[in-house]
Formats: sequence, C-alpha cells, structure tokens
Amino acid sequence: MLEKIIAYTLKQKGMIIFLSLLIIAAGMYSYLTLPIDAFPDVTNIQVEVVSHADGLSAIEIERNVTYPIEMAMRGLPDIEQMRSVTKFGLSIVTIVFKDNVDIYFARQLVFERLAEAREKVPKGVEVAMGPIGTAMGEIYQYTLEGKMPKDPLQKISYLTNLRTIQEWIITPQLKSVAGVNEINSYGGYFKQYQVIVLPEKLVKYAITVDEVYSAIGNNNQNVGGNILERNTDQYIVRGVGLIKNVSDIENIVLKAEHGTPTYIRDVAQVKIGEAVRMGAAMKDGKDEAVGGIVMMLRGENSRDVVHRVAQKVKEINENNMLPDDVKIVPYYDRSDIVNASVTTVTKALIEGALLVLIILYLLLRSFRGSLVVLLALPLSLFVTFIVMKLVGLSANLMSLGGIAISIGMILDSTIIQVENVQRNYAEMKKDQHPILTVLKAVIEVQKPSIFGVLIIAITFLPIISMEGIEGKMFGPLAITVAIALLASLFLSVFIIPVLCLLFLKPQLHKESIIMKYARKYYLPLLEYAMNKKKVILSIAGVFLVISLFLFTRLGTEFIPTMDEGSFDMDIAMLPGVSLATAMEVNQRAAQKLKQFEELDIIVSRTGQTGVALDTRGTDKTGYVGIFKPKSEWKRDISKEELTNEMRKSLESIAGITFGFSQPIQCRIDELVAGTRAQLIVKLFGEDINVLNSKSAEIAKVLSSIKGGTDLATEKVSGQPYLTVNIDRSKIARYGVNISDVQNVIEIAIAGKSASQFYEESRSFDITVRLPEEKRNSLEAIKNILVTTKSGMNIPLEQLADVKMIEGPVQISRQDGIRRIGIEMNISGRDIGSFVTEAKQKIKENVKLPSGYYLTWGGQFENQQRAMNKLMIIGPVAVGLILLLLYVTFRSIRLSLLVISNLPFALIGGIFALFISGQYLSVPASVGFIVLFGVAVLNGLVLVSRISQLRDEGLELPEAIRKGSLDRLRPVLMTASIAVFSLIPMLLAGGTGSEIQRPLATVVVGGLITSTLLTLLIIPSVYSWFEKRKVEGEM
Repeated sequence: MLEKIIAYTLKQKGMIIFLSLLIIAAGMYSYLTLPIDAFPDVTNIQVEVVSHADGLSAIEIERNVTYPIEMAMRGLPDIEQMRSVTKFGLSIVTIVFKDNVDIYFARQLVFERLAEAREKVPKGVEVAMGPIGTAMGEIYQYTLEGKMPKDPLQKISYLTNLRTIQEWIITPQLKSVAGVNEINSYGGYFKQYQVIVLPEKLVKYAITVDEVYSAIGNNNQNVGGNILERNTDQYIVRGVGLIKNVSDIENIVLKAEHGTPTYIRDVAQVKIGEAVRMGAAMKDGKDEAVGGIVMMLRGENSRDVVHRVAQKVKEINENNMLPDDVKIVPYYDRSDIVNASVTTVTKALIEGALLVLIILYLLLRSFRGSLVVLLALPLSLFVTFIVMKLVGLSANLMSLGGIAISIGMILDSTIIQVENVQRNYAEMKKDQHPILTVLKAVIEVQKPSIFGVLIIAITFLPIISMEGIEGKMFGPLAITVAIALLASLFLSVFIIPVLCLLFLKPQLHKESIIMKYARKYYLPLLEYAMNKKKVILSIAGVFLVISLFLFTRLGTEFIPTMDEGSFDMDIAMLPGVSLATAMEVNQRAAQKLKQFEELDIIVSRTGQTGVALDTRGTDKTGYVGIFKPKSEWKRDISKEELTNEMRKSLESIAGITFGFSQPIQCRIDELVAGTRAQLIVKLFGEDINVLNSKSAEIAKVLSSIKGGTDLATEKVSGQPYLTVNIDRSKIARYGVNISDVQNVIEIAIAGKSASQFYEESRSFDITVRLPEEKRNSLEAIKNILVTTKSGMNIPLEQLADVKMIEGPVQISRQDGIRRIGIEMNISGRDIGSFVTEAKQKIKENVKLPSGYYLTWGGQFENQQRAMNKLMIIGPVAVGLILLLLYVTFRSIRLSLLVISNLPFALIGGIFALFISGQYLSVPASVGFIVLFGVAVLNGLVLVSRISQLRDEGLELPEAIRKGSLDRLRPVLMTASIAVFSLIPMLLAGGTGSEIQRPLATVVVGGLITSTLLTLLIIPSVYSWFEKRKVEGEM
C-alpha cells in the first residue's frame, strides 16, 4: 500500500509541487495568525466566593460567613481542594476543581449553592463570586500622573480626584477593550459625601443618630407614577426627589415642633470628604499614586489584548479625555516578556536550523542533498503551524521550544531517505529508471523511519499525561513535537521522494572528509569491540554505575525560575500597624531599593487598596519593580546576586519581614498553591494559639537550614481590637435593645452609608458618622451617647464594657480545617534536599500535639507529583516502544537489543547535568524522555540494516561490519543534527532560556554517549541477540 502511494506521488510531480506551494501559503498565514504568549496558562480550575462584612472581626466572619459557605460547597462534584482566608471585614473561599471541569460549569455549580449559603449568613453581608482568575491575567499595569500639589490637604483632594477619574472614566473605557475581563484600581481616596453629626446638637434637639441616618434615605429617591393619558397624549409620571447638591442634604428635615423644622444642618456638618481607607499606593518611594491593573479574560491572546489596551491608552492620552492634564503612564506590560521569551526560542530555532544545515552539508558533501533537507525543514514547520492553528495551540515558550528540540527529529526521515537515495544512485545501473531507483531507496528505509517516528512520539506520552502545572506547561511542548513528527512523516511519504527525484542526480558518491576520517577511526574500534565484547561492556558498565551514583547526588527542583525582567516583593510588619506608619516604613524600603541603578520603576500597594480579592491588611505591602534592560546595567552582576544585595539593604529596616518573587511566578504560586513563595509548610489544627506557638518553633528550625531565604510565618494573632461587650442586664434596666447599641456603634464610629449621591452616571456614598475627635480614642468611644426609648442619653460605658484586647489577624482554612503557613524561598540550593533536611530537623526538634499535622506545598508538592507520575508512566512508555520494536523486527531478542541502549543513554545526560551544576527538574526529565526516543531511533536504524543484510545472506561478521559502516553516516548525522540543533538553546541567555536549558543539556550530553555506545555496543553484542529461525520464534 505504502509503495503504491509513493509510486503514485513520484509520477505526479506537478501536483506535489502545487501541494508544497499550498502548504507554504497556509503555513505562513497560520504562523502570522497564531496566538502568542510567554508560556501556557497553568492556572487550575477554581472559583472564588468573596464576602464583605464591613466592621466584623475575623472570628465572627469565620463562624458566621466562611463556615456556612464552606458547608454549602461541600459535596460539589470533582472538587480537589477548598481553602479560605478570613480577615477583618472579608472572607474569600476558593473552591478548586479538577482540570477536566469547564470553568463556566464550575461557576454555575457554585452559583447554585450560593443561594443556600446566602440564607445562612448574617444580614448585610455581601456574598458574590469573584472574577475568573488566571495566573496570566495581569497583563498591563499603570499609574495616573499629573501635577501633584505639595500642600498635604490639596494632595488628598488631588488623590481623591485621581481615584474618581480612574473609577469613572478610565475603567469603563478600558473594560470596553476586547479581551479585558476586569480593571483592578488601587491607591488614592474614595470620594464621599459626609454628614458629620455633632453629639451636643443631637442632645439639644433631642434627635438620635439613627433618625439622621433614616432621614437621608427617606429624602433621596425618585419614583415612577406610571402613565397619564390626556386627550391624545400620554405622559410619563415621575416623582423627582433625588439629592442634587450639598445644600439639599443640609435642608433635609429631621422633625418639626410647633411649626419650626429642625434640619440636618442644625445638628451636623455636611461636606465632601474621603472614605476611611484601608490601603494606599506609592511610586518610586516618593509620592502616593493611583493606578490600575488590567486583567485579561481567560483563554485570550495576551499579546493581542495588550496591544489593544495600549492603543486605547494612547487614544485616551492623545485625545485629552482626562481632566487636569492627567495622563496614563504604564510601567508593566506583559507583551515585553512575551516578545522576549518568543524571541529567545525563535532565535534558538533559527540558529539551530542554520547549524543543522551546515553540519548536514559537511557530512553529505552534496549541495543537492542539502537542498532537499533545506526545503524539507520549512515545509515541516509550515505543516506544524497549520495543525497548531487548527487545534488552537498558541505559540509560546513551550510550544516553540517543542519545535526547536524536534528539528533534528523531523529531519531524521528526510536525511535517511536522501542518504539512501544518494547511495542507490551511486550503485544504479545505466538502464535503470531514476523513479525506480528513488522508489527502491525510499521503500528500503521507509518502514524503519515510520516506526522510528512512532517510537519517538510514544516517548512523549508520559509528558502529555502529566497533571497540574507541569502538565499544562509541558503538554503543549509534547503535543507540538508530536505534530512536527507526524508532519515530517506526511512529508516523507508525499513530498520528500518527489524532491529527491527532482533535485538528486545519479553521480559518483563523494564522501566528506569528516566521514572519511570517521570511517577510518571507526572500523578499528568496531573490530576491537567485536573481539573484546566483555571489555567494552565493562567500560560502559563502569560509566553507567558512576552516572547512577552521580544521579543520587543531583539536586532536585520543580522548574527553574524564569527571569521575567521584573520582581514582586512582599513586606510584612506587625499586625495592627497604622496605615500612616506602614506608608512611612514602605517609603524607606522603596528608597533603599531605588538606590540600585539597575531598577527602573517600583510601585508599592499597601493594604486593601481596592484591588479585587486583595486580602492584605495595612501590615502588608506588595511591590512590583521593573528592571532596566540588562544592556543598560553598568555592573556585571546576575539577577540573583542583585536580589541578594537588595535583601541585605532591606535588612537594616527594623520590624519587617520580606520575600522576593516575580509577578507571573508569584501569581501562579498564589493561585495554584495558595502561597506567594516557592515553598510552604502547612500546619493544621484547631486551636489558633497552639498553631501560633508551634509555627514559631517550626520557623526557628527552618531559619537554621542553609538555603532558606525570605522566611515568613503567617500572622494569625496580634491584631489590636477595641471590643464593646454589651451588658444585657444594664441595657435591660434602660429598656434598650442590643440592636440600638449596635446601630450607634456602626453608624457613629464606623460610618454607615445612608444613601447614594448621583453625579450624572457616577454615584458616591452619603455617610453618617461622628466627628473624628469623638471617636478616635478609647475614652471618646466610652462617652458616645445612646438614646433610650424614653429619650434619655446614656454614655456607652454605662451599657457595655469597652476595652482593648488582642485577637486574630486572619484565619486560614483548608478542606474545613484551620491551618497556618510558614512560607519561604530557596536560594543557592535545590528544593528537594532542603525539604529532606527540613523534615528531619522538624521531626527531631518540634513535637506536635495530637490532632496537629504538617504538609509541604508549593513547588515541592508540584515536583513530587510530577516525578511520581513519570515513575509510573515512564515504564509504560518503554513497554510500548518495546512492542513497536517487536512489530518492526518480529523478534523479541532484537527488540531487547535496541532498547538495551537506553540505560547507556542516561550516562551522558547525567554527567552533563552534574558538570553544568544543574538540578534534576521537570524539564531535565523531559530531556531524558526526548533522549530515549532519539537513542532508540539510532539503534533501530543500525539493527534493521544488519538484520536486512543477514536476510540477504551475508555472514554474521560481514553483515555487522557492512551494516555498521552503511549506517555510520545516518547515525552520526541524526545524532549530530540533534546535538547541534540544541546547542543554541544550551547557550541561550534570553528570557525563558532557564526552562529550556536543562532539557537541552540532557539531550546533548546523552546523545554524545549514546551515539558512541550505539555504534560500538550494539554491533559487538548483535550476535548474542540475533533472531532465531521463525519456527523457533513461534
């Protein structure tokens, strides 16, 4: 069947040329329209339920909000994990589903259960689903800049104006951009219309705070009166009563006695002010800032969305759509890292292709043969791009990396065909037709080529079957390689034979100098190996044992850290620190960091600045710092060394802990593992005090272990509370309800929104509260008056015990159990050995009470899962390869001979990792899988030729010699092309090269040893494995 197809294509040269042109056109279009990103979105399927309970403490929210929501969500199908964080006024419950669940179906399931949850939480608590979160979502960050006043009061007014511009002008504009999901605003002040009630005036006019609050709501509304028909006309009836200005609020009537009204202006001061804020932002450690983060829809093309956002920002700035000469100034643009990472892998791909063609020509010594391969490479890539476009694969660091590592593999079948056609042309009789010669040559090697491609494709099955982050990250690489291999297979049947017929001509075989010397030195080595089998096997065995010993000395990590060209840093202070103090400390920290000339911009966000799902208190600050391009760095220093210098500079600031990461890396860690660091130790138990004390002991142990940096224990206690414990017996004496006291606390102290003030389409809260001096101290709060039903005004301290206590800052839970996290990063050491040592030392030094236990999360958890998966599926892949080899040879002995090459392929890969100082990571493991495929292919090509010669009647020694010499050039070409195609990736230093380098290191090192051993060991022991007669086999 295959022979008939190839024979038909050889007769239809015109059609095949047209097909090739069609592939080029469609491939170019597909390449230009492929979605492009830095690397695949590795976010798991999760839904967040966000509850706001203004004024409630963490303990009340956990009991009355978080727990009921968790109970409502239990029993949902395909849940992997449920975790929650509860803080003052806020609860976030995260439900993580299995990866096979559609995100919108998951949200539908949660939405249905929320109806049940809302019935169980207290009135006034807002429960809603958070936006669709993705680790790749934060694509564009900016600040608003104009003429900042120097006067402090004017500065507050200006920052309020900036926040209003951000919320009501910029956000709607940017949310209209296709692909944008959300705009998270931060910094500045929220504008508010404030009614500051004066206690002495309330007493004078016998009015309560609650009456003022109710009067505002009752005097600010429009109503509809349906329609009125009059004669031939129809009128729409409206009752207009909305507040239009400050004087309307002032003139609201509270009561009237003997025809004399009492207005709000008689008992309160009405003004435009700012809401009490829980956070702020700062740029470059100088002035406060207002800005926004553009969040991308899940599954969108980040480069395209960033481009559209940048165009909209340019339009807003150029058309002066913002008042007061305010401009949007971006400081973080995802397209920068996208372009940098894609450029890195594209550059490696192009350089690898050029090196391959040079090596190819040097080995083939045929311009025409090299030309066929030169044409085959872009055609294979174009077919790959077409299929990627059809199946929806994006062009990113991993998928393009898959193409880069497969250059050698996709050219294997072409090289083997070209080499065999040239050899057959050299031996061709004068009267033989070229078509028959080409057909014979192609058919001779087609079966091994097809099985070789299938074998390499099978070696990628373990990668495709990976789960979690590693599956989402390396799955596209494996799929792309499989597509590229199948594309090369398609070309080897339909197009390459025709190209051989068109470009290759019968001529005397010219052997290159390289091959001449290779044959010269290979033949005596082969003779020696055949005569001294045990010596050769012993030498190989010794190296194998040494490499296996070195394997145990290799460090382990999940995935090497990619340099994003920016950093993300968190600073934590003691709980309960005021916003003003926190801003002062953070200004000092930012100024210290700005002393490093390599840093371009740094923006800090302290507390809850308005960013959606932000659980920070004022004690925590997040920084995003952008480095200058490395070409502008004046010092010859690595990023890791620079980060260590930054750490040292911050150590001089007392009372802070800090941790460094990178924006995308941090977001991935936070969404997937619930931590912003590389490693988290989770201590589970019920008692907060026990969790706090034991976590301190664990942190002390971890701090003594080499390699740990940025150690931070989750703060669960130490938050100052001013509690008002209402005495039921005292309020009963005055006929006061608890709700009456609570209303006074809520309105007078916290400030409560009574209604909304509308400025065209904008709306602002109208808030009722006491003057600051009447609520800013313990004594002032004790003296707040509560009005009884009889009209008496009783100080709060006569109805309740008002005191200062210490309570929880936040409460974290996972799968219904309280937990505390100890987070840290690992520097200068592999994460695997660190965790092994840490587990041992914690076991020796920390005794946990019954019911309390530890788990290890973050990148270590991901690494363990990935390695365990590979340990199961790796042997299955080897078994499938063995099955394909058996189908090829119809001999279990020869199949075992070829597959016995795999352990020797390990030698070079392990030595290469050890010498280069790299760790055994998921990319390195993927490299070993790639290496196995190429090593098996080389063995297959060699053994199939020897077996073919034996079938033709040659004696065993002669068949081994001739077969080995015949396949010396294809094996060397296959190996050298695979090696040289990866050398640019091995030496690359751009963004993303950190992830590709371990893979390239393993393949290059492994191919050097496996090729040498393939050419020596397989021929030397072939006689031991030669298949028996068919009768014996059966």
